[in-house]
Amino acid sequence: MRILLRCFFTLLLAAGVAFGAEVPYLSGRVNDNAEILSPETRRSLSEQLKAHEDGTGNQIVVLTIPTLGGESIEEYTVKVFQDWKLGQRGKDNGVLVVVSIQDRRMRIEVGYGLEPTLTDLLAGRIIRNVMTPRFKAGDYNGGVLDGVQTIITVLEKGAAAGLEAGAEQEGRTPSASGFDAM
Repeated sequence: MRILLRCFFTLLLAAGVAFGAEVPYLSGRVNDNAEILSPETRRSLSEQLKAHEDGTGNQIVVLTIPTLGGESIEEYTVKVFQDWKLGQRGKDNGVLVVVSIQDRRMRIEVGYGLEPTLTDLLAGRIIRNVMTPRFKAGDYNGGVLDGVQTIITVLEKGAAAGLEAGAEQEGRTPSASGFDAM
């Protein structure tokens, strides 16, 4: 009987690790499940994201979680994006920003309809050049706010304007090639 119980609990533990973090309930445009954002930041982000969605139809959602539970950030973000059905049907114009605090991972998942404007390369630059420096300084509010503002600028005004805005938020000057000059 003990052996059977051990096997059962071992299987339960293995299943938990294999499935990783659960997809949380979509409660709004800002889902701060890791509780790293101030109420003012959540409110400001929600207002900005609503205004952007009302003006463009593009849907941007922020999700912070404590941990991925052993799952890769890429797999988890795709799972959440699909479960939440972000963006409009037929336009696939959704964006999901995921921050996993304990794992120190971030990802910007972009719907196919927005990929010509907000490319994987740009999403990576936003994470590296805009969000990460703020996070390293312990400023999660500023990192998420600046990252979302840069995403909105890219979607509304184009890549060059978004990179310029991201560099200005960091106090740097963008170079002509699109890379930031130090």
